Amino acid sequence: MSKELSIEASITEMRLSRRDVSLDQAQRLLAVAQATIPKQIKAQFLRDKDISTVEADVHVDAAGQASLDFHGVVHVELTYKGRVMKSPRLAMAKVTDRLLEVAQKHCLEMIFKELAGQMKGKRSR
Repeated sequence: MSKELSIEASITEMRLSRRDVSLDQAQRLLAVAQATIPKQIKAQFLRDKDISTVEADVHVDAAGQASLDFHGVVHVELTYKGRVMKSPRLAMAKVTDRLLEVAQKHCLEMIFKELAGQMKGKRSR
């Protein structure tokens, strides 16, 4: 397997059904989230630098109790040393799993940031 050099993730869409969510509830919600890649994974190999980039838009969806649900779309780009696309199927499965993992973690971070911002706003009133 090629060595991972960098990770870039940016949320392009996020919807949380309720704003009065605790950090524990958000963490439990995203622990059971389903992450999917509905479109094609794009990969590029830069021969002169011996670097591969893999990118995809990952959809993260979760439904919890008490009408709590989440939908997010995260654009994830991973950079690897070496050629990823020539790797066996098992290696590509690992790259796909890594895309999904990064997207779920990024969603959790974004929810935490939003909730922290709300808590900070309530304190200053």
